[in-house]
Amino acid sequence: MEDLGISAGSVNCRLTGTREMTRLNRAFSGQDASTDVLAFPAREAAAGFDFTLPAGPVPELGDIVISVPEALGNAPRRPVEELRLLSVHGLLHVLGYDHHGAEEARRMTVETRRLLRLAATRRGEAAPRVPKLVPAAP
Repeated sequence: MEDLGISAGSVNCRLTGTREMTRLNRAFSGQDASTDVLAFPAREAAAGFDFTLPAGPVPELGDIVISVPEALGNAPRRPVEELRLLSVHGLLHVLGYDHHGAEEARRMTVETRRLLRLAATRRGEAAPRVPKLVPAAP
């Protein structure tokens, strides 16, 4: 998060399976299928919920849920790299990025590549290949 200029913040990340991801995707996106990552920004209340997080010493930014089976299906030969990619993708969604339009998809792709490149450099690794995002349906 320092690479994004965020000095303090908390993000929860849950690794889960296909059944739970399908249930969450159905409940929150209206799609009756699993997906690889879902993000839930804390500043947005989910439909039907009227809950506000109390203020704390560290701002709660949101939650990310990643389906491990989907990640393995996306990249069976590079699962750790895929989990990193999905984590960054989810974090950017938590922070308000999206890829509904072409320019938004381009901006999110650029930022994803930048963050993963910086992290790889710190680990002494080559930057991973990050595919260009295509605009998603709203």
